[in-house]
Amino acid sequence: MVLGRRTAEQGINIYFDIDGVLNLYGRDPRPDSPGDEDLWESYRSQSMMVTYSPDMIERLNTVLEDPEVTPYWLTTWESEAGWFGAHVGLRDAREWTWLPAVGMSPAGQWQKFASIRRHVRTTRPSMAIWFDDDLAIQDDARAWADRTGFVHAHSPEPRIGLRPSDVDRLADLVGSAR
Repeated sequence: MVLGRRTAEQGINIYFDIDGVLNLYGRDPRPDSPGDEDLWESYRSQSMMVTYSPDMIERLNTVLEDPEVTPYWLTTWESEAGWFGAHVGLRDAREWTWLPAVGMSPAGQWQKFASIRRHVRTTRPSMAIWFDDDLAIQDDARAWADRTGFVHAHSPEPRIGLRPSDVDRLADLVGSAR
């Protein structure tokens, strides 16, 4: 995948947090959720810090192959995000741009929110999709996304991360933008 092949007002930006989205908090969610069918078939724990679904990564790689899609890191892992992505198998993850995400902006805003606002103003995508478990407690960021009409913000449950239905919805959104 070659990143950055599109011009302004084209394409789809996808912003990924890591912990609680691609990397689960806590143990494998399956034992505690026997009736939940919207989970990945397997999860891989490589340490206390890295637990993810190889199936999820494979499906994300398929969606990210679309030439209209440009992925970005928007995570407190910041410059280390590329390591995580490469470690779990996200193609070209070391090449993705990362946006500042730690702390508060100079204006006193959640840094991730300030970064994405500035970034979409600069890149002017036709659509932006933002995955961050912290969006559940960031009312102003969710309200801003709703008001834009083109930023789709989603907050997964941190112990589960992205579900198969979330990746299906992502693929549908990318397909609808064509």
